[in-house]
Amino acid sequence: MAKGIKPQRNDRARGQAAPPSPAQRIARLPAAKVLEQISQARLQRDELDAELALLIDHAVRLKIAWPDIARCLGVSRQAARQHYQRRHRDGANRQNHVA
Repeated sequence: MAKGIKPQRNDRARGQAAPPSPAQRIARLPAAKVLEQISQARLQRDELDAELALLIDHAVRLKIAWPDIARCLGVSRQAARQHYQRRHRDGANRQNHVA
């Protein structure tokens, strides 16, 4: 073996199986656990969506350009502006009607 080159470890050959994929792990869940995990995932998604909206609002206040925001979101500038400006307008309208 060449100097400085380490041999590749083959953990499977030593009896250590690779961890299950998310799909394999989920396929093993009983129905009650699936429903519980769906609820938890939805709550996490909602929390992350709210945090993302706050970050984008702050980015806009910092005068970060929409193309830069869109690049981070993995969407077009137009898609980012339409989605988040609409959300911002809807939120402002709701706040005005509630007050």
